[in-house]
Amino acid sequence: MLSAQSWMTAGTIPSGRHHPVTFALNGYGYMATGTNGFGALTDDFYRYDPVANVWATLPDFPGGARSFSIGTTYEGLAYMGFGVSSSQYFDDLWVFDPQTGQWTELASCPGSARRHPSLMAADGKIYMGLGNDNGGDLKDFWVYDIQTDTWSQLPDIPASSRHHPFQFAIGKDVFSGMGHGGNVIYDDWYKWDTLTNNWATMANFPGEARVAGTQFSNQGFGYVLSGDGDNHSFMTTGEMWRYNPANDTWTQLPSHPGRSLWAPGSFVISDTVYFMGGFNRQFSSYPNTMYKFHLNPLGIGNEEQQALEAFSFDFYPNPNSGSYLEYQSKKDIDEVEIIDAQGKFMGTYPTNGSRIDISNLASGFYQLRIYRKGEILGQQKLIRK
Repeated sequence: MLSAQSWMTAGTIPSGRHHPVTFALNGYGYMATGTNGFGALTDDFYRYDPVANVWATLPDFPGGARSFSIGTTYEGLAYMGFGVSSSQYFDDLWVFDPQTGQWTELASCPGSARRHPSLMAADGKIYMGLGNDNGGDLKDFWVYDIQTDTWSQLPDIPASSRHHPFQFAIGKDVFSGMGHGGNVIYDDWYKWDTLTNNWATMANFPGEARVAGTQFSNQGFGYVLSGDGDNHSFMTTGEMWRYNPANDTWTQLPSHPGRSLWAPGSFVISDTVYFMGGFNRQFSSYPNTMYKFHLNPLGIGNEEQQALEAFSFDFYPNPNSGSYLEYQSKKDIDEVEIIDAQGKFMGTYPTNGSRIDISNLASGFYQLRIYRKGEILGQQKLIRK
């Protein structure tokens, strides 16, 4: 059945921490480094299996214990770097390959070593900027070419210097804004257009100005989640907002349980965001409860989502290890599109009676999009074993 749009408890993380680097690859979630509940900087590295709902401890991140670092993913690999240790600011960049389980150090950024920067990946490049170093807040931006392992400087973002902004990539464009500079928490928003190679000033974020939350993109939308409000303290609720780049607008979605958290982490697996870590300023605690929320890749509102759920269809068995996927539906279904966990289109699958042939699908996580007479009825997750 279609998943309702509400937050659910998804177990616990191995250790409470703020400023973890979090990402998802090949149907697994990952969490690295950060500051633990004892105030110690860590080089811990963990992997989360959403099917078994368990965390595995991996070999430590080889770049050294640190916090205030940043990471992103691109084409099946994770990139991570920057941050600060007990004795230095970092300018490094590392790549993690989940197939080998190995980290490889790449060329260091020739700009200032820094903590709290933006880091986004698009069109074969990694974009990094903002943050702060020993001298204060920054507004420069740099681009790393994955193929050549080289850095070059871009024009500064047309904004005030700042650290701990929000950021994500959508298609070929990268976005960054908000954050904290001087005594100001910002609500402004910017786009680097990778086709024209220019910065564009976008509409201001419509909610309370904020800093030090978590962010991600999924199915053509960007999301910002939780963090501190305009007084650099917790907000009443852990707000989540969805950004639509097509019309430069924001839509507020259900908040995560409890007050907002400072410097949490998140990753997305099969249209479900997992939210974890951070620091609870209200109670001065490091929560280790993880929550999950099923995102709606159609970009529709709650009322429309409820109407879709009334169609009452279900595909089974799920998880599935056979050649066919059976279904039940109150309305006729013509075809099903299948998209993998990385957003790759796997094909259009015609219905045959009350089943579809999925024998060509490898093990992994998939999204089903169900159509009738050329119109989409809704979507359902599929786990292929």
